[in-house]
Amino acid sequence: MKLQIRPQKTPWKFLNWIKSLFFLILLSNNFYANISFSNIDNTQFSILTCDPGNEIYSLFGHSGLRIKNSAENIDQVVNWGLFEFSDDQFQFGYDFAKGRLSYYMGIQRTANFLYEYKSSNRKVSEQILNLSKENKTKLIELIKLNNLPENRKYKYEFFYDNCSSKIRDLLNEVFGSNLVWDQNKDANQFTFREIINENLQYKPWLGLGINLVLGSPIDIKVDNNNLMFLPKYVENILDKTSVEQHSKKQRIIKRKVKLIAGSLKTPEIVDISFWFWLIFMFTVLLLILKLDLIFKIWSSISLFTLGLLGLLLLFMWLGTDHQGTKNNFNLLWATPTHWIMLFIVLSKKASKLRSGFIIISLLIVFSTILFWFVIPQEFHPAIKPLILQTSIIYYYYYKKNKQQLNLTETSNSV
Repeated sequence: MKLQIRPQKTPWKFLNWIKSLFFLILLSNNFYANISFSNIDNTQFSILTCDPGNEIYSLFGHSGLRIKNSAENIDQVVNWGLFEFSDDQFQFGYDFAKGRLSYYMGIQRTANFLYEYKSSNRKVSEQILNLSKENKTKLIELIKLNNLPENRKYKYEFFYDNCSSKIRDLLNEVFGSNLVWDQNKDANQFTFREIINENLQYKPWLGLGINLVLGSPIDIKVDNNNLMFLPKYVENILDKTSVEQHSKKQRIIKRKVKLIAGSLKTPEIVDISFWFWLIFMFTVLLLILKLDLIFKIWSSISLFTLGLLGLLLLFMWLGTDHQGTKNNFNLLWATPTHWIMLFIVLSKKASKLRSGFIIISLLIVFSTILFWFVIPQEFHPAIKPLILQTSIIYYYYYKKNKQQLNLTETSNSV
């Protein structure tokens, strides 16, 4: 697929995103033909860590493995963060949504790799590895093996198999039990959700969406090994990691340099909970003013929207391969059964069966608040007013249904 770069003057933001992405997927030809084991001593291996950006695809940073041999005019980056755009856009979107999008390892010129980070003023750090000739030879062999057509692609898993974890796994293969990883102070202190929310705090609406679709599997404490799903932790841990070789212990990082001393401006943190409390107060106001027709319309819109959200969460749990979206307790309050309630709201009939359904649904929805600190999943604080609003809607129609039943029974007895 060919990508065209449009002039910078275009006002369309997504074209700028495409332009940046171009430099992520621009690959050079395989370079191993230019490296022979006779000059392996002159080859330098280093880990590149790129700071997060403000775009969605760059929020968590990036990692790469640089291979440099000035004598052979080789300066390349091994990049595990690449994926192909299919000509079939529907298939591409479908694979992405289902968690079946294949990422692959590619090799590109360092200048091309660094271009995006220079243009967006994002810091790039380089940690030069302290490797013996034996280590370098094994590392080259592993990269060659990884770059074979049958091995190049892998099934991307954000928390467990990505560009950063690939580097961790590669170093483990090279050094084996001789590698003594530094124990980071954040190990076993924070959950996956807490860690990614640190990066999402500047994108509150995106953060809300991600927190809604991610379920309880990410609410576990992250150990030292799994911390390295993020590039910044690979960098921090490698700084103090050691290798035991030939009865000697030495740091794995020979030296560290800044390739790009960028400083990205971070936007102001905005609390979006206010808007949801505003929605809640609007719902209460409609009841106080006894605007029944408007309340009915507003209730119908709310139930339809939350039912639709419930279908999405159910699909992400049962219909995809994403491990992080399983066992999602947000389905307690955002459930497809809201559409049954919507039918009850729009219907004029009353029955004991409907009363039973409403009261059971109300208890399930409100249980999210009652057991907020007991449920094994951290909820986004912005959903509290939505849960309370939904509970009010259910309680209102429970009372209305009960009143209709009492009127019916009274008229029948007369």
